[in-house]
Amino acid sequence: MARKLSLAAAAAALALLLTACDPTQEAAVQEALTFRTDLLASEACTYTAEVTADFGERLYAFTLDCTYHPADNGAELTVRAPEAIAGIAASVDGETATVRFENVALELGGLAGGRVAPLQLPQLLGDAWAYGYVESQAAEDDGWLVTYRTGYEQEELLVFTRLDAGLTPVQAEIYADGVCILTAELSDFGAA
Repeated sequence: MARKLSLAAAAAALALLLTACDPTQEAAVQEALTFRTDLLASEACTYTAEVTADFGERLYAFTLDCTYHPADNGAELTVRAPEAIAGIAASVDGETATVRFENVALELGGLAGGRVAPLQLPQLLGDAWAYGYVESQAAEDDGWLVTYRTGYEQEELLVFTRLDAGLTPVQAEIYADGVCILTAELSDFGAA
């Protein structure tokens, strides 16, 4: 029985290796790689994100103006809405975060067991787009759906990004432990 199982496992591994060499598989992620190449060639990308953070029993919605710098994997954001917290600005580099505000406190708590904060969104998206593992890409009527995987084990995140036909990101979802924790409608994307 063990010999049959090991032969089946070897056959499955060979099939995976053969499909990995298949030029159609390589072409299947070409748009995601083109988007990545263009992003890495830029100094920064900017966009507006209509974000929803899901804390399980409560949803928070806010609007962010975002900037991501691929060279240092850092990001800045400014909260535009809701009005009560508008003007809060933050910078995140993947390891440290700085929040700037006057007479306003913002405490939303953490997502994914405290591993992710909603204001990390621009850095999390940029990191996935620039450096994450491109797990899959699927053609849609008006563009592409790309799945990125970042982090390892307990830190792993899945980032789904919809790109339009011009390879501009228009929507993103971030999953931790199989649960969607952040969604964002993206607009005004530009890279320079």
